[in-house]
Amino acid sequence: MLIETATHLWFEAGDMSGGSRNQIEFSEELVRFFDDDSRAAEQVFVAYDKTIKAFCPLTNRGQDYGQWTNIWRLGLITKSKGGVDYQGRVICLEKRKIGQKYVYVITVTDLNSTSHKDWISKSTYVSTTGGAKGRAFGYF
Repeated sequence: MLIETATHLWFEAGDMSGGSRNQIEFSEELVRFFDDDSRAAEQVFVAYDKTIKAFCPLTNRGQDYGQWTNIWRLGLITKSKGGVDYQGRVICLEKRKIGQKYVYVITVTDLNSTSHKDWISKSTYVSTTGGAKGRAFGYF
């Protein structure tokens, strides 16, 4: 299964970045999970629960980490705006098409929780990101 056709992408959040620890970085490979329109607009519509929804920035940082690698950063809903603590946890984004647009429903759980183990078992692909502190991820 290609990441473009997956409906779920999960990843270990690790340290996160940003002052609120709500920003996660994606490689060029992983950012293809998001639809073309979201990437072009550099924003993703994220829903956390029935009331917390936001357009979250998805920006191409285009940094060089020893070799040319396109890095994208997604800013998730901060805790002060109704989100949760992400750092050190596992995040799953479910891609849902509503009409002609996509919504990404976020679920956050703890490492090695029942949900985390379930996502791993359902995954058609599991790997780790590059870098010194690679993070596990998968999709299905």
